[in-house]
Amino acid sequence: MKRLALMTLAALLTMSFSLMAQQNTGRQGQRTEMRWTAKERSEKMAKQLNLSDEQKAKVEALFEKQDAKRKEMMAKQMEKRDEMTQDREARRKEMMEMRNQAVAENDAELETIIGKEKMDEWKKVRDEQQKTMRGDAKRPGRRNMQAPQTK
Repeated sequence: MKRLALMTLAALLTMSFSLMAQQNTGRQGQRTEMRWTAKERSEKMAKQLNLSDEQKAKVEALFEKQDAKRKEMMAKQMEKRDEMTQDREARRKEMMEMRNQAVAENDAELETIIGKEKMDEWKKVRDEQQKTMRGDAKRPGRRNMQAPQTK
């Protein structure tokens, strides 16, 4: 009797763990919203760089404009996604060019608001954050893999 109860308990536990593993609340790898709002990002930047209230307001407005533009670009890219699945490398290159152009434009606008000195400081902070997020060489992955060396 004890053996049957123990086996039943083990089976129930096993089934409950597998059912919990199957639950999926959303699509993996896709976010529905930005992690940080424009206001949160501008407040963090204001604290890090000691921005004035006027600069903070302008930065927040810039971030809101960037978010709207990014959302619009993502919608366009999703429409083009089906037709471009054949040539992934061309699509990837196009997206990287668009991103680099957007970053350059955003940095130029931000520099006019906060000034060159604070912009240089912000770039250093941003680079450190990127290094932390990527984990540099500590975490294995495609971005951190070194190319095989040829002789």
